Parts: sequence; structure tokens; C-alpha cells
Amino acid sequence: MTRAVVKCTIAFLLLSTFAAALHADVVSITTRITRTMVVSDDRWGGCAAQLSVSPADEGLPNCGKWVTFSCTGVHTTKSRALVMFDQAQMAFALDRRVRVFVDDSKTHNGICFVNRIELLAP
Repeated sequence: MTRAVVKCTIAFLLLSTFAAALHADVVSITTRITRTMVVSDDRWGGCAAQLSVSPADEGLPNCGKWVTFSCTGVHTTKSRALVMFDQAQMAFALDRRVRVFVDDSKTHNGICFVNRIELLAP
């Protein structure tokens, strides 16, 4: 091999390693909502829900059982966040399972963001 090929191979491997480390994950979790919370300030994105299955157990070690819908409008629009939070509250009230898609690259005070929620059949 020529030196140029070796240098390019090393550069590619290094860039691939760093890109993988910087890549955020979105994990789909089937769970139940065990608690909901609305706060009057910007902490935790203004609204949050506690899951029966921790995202940390599903491959997102930086996420706890609480997730945010970003009702403050930082990671999505306020209206979209409130609709997702309404879905979480309905699931909680009806004791229904949900599928949430948790993004560990977007957080509020360490609580990971849900970018999608699906209410599942009983």
C-alpha cells in the first residue's frame, strides 16, 4: 500500500469512530405512562411524563424514566408538544400502552425528548 492509501484509511477510520460517538440515538419504547407533570417554568421543558420502562434500559443510558415533550417549544412547536402531552395524559388516564420515540440528543435539564408518541390498542 502506498502512504496516501494508508493515510486515507486511517483518516476514514478516525472520522467514522468520531461520527459514531457524536451520533444521537432515537429509540422506540413500548411502555405505560405512570405519572405526568406540568411545571410553570422552563424546567423539564414545561411538561413531562414518567415511563414504566426506562429509556436507559433500552439503550439510552443518559435518559431516566422521565421524558419531556418540550411544551416550552424548544425542541418542537408548542402546539405539537401539547398534543403529544395530551396523548400521554390520555394513556395515563386509560392505563393504555404507548410507543414513544425518545431522542437523547435533545434534553431539558437531563430529561430526554419524545419526538413521537403512539397510543396502542388495549
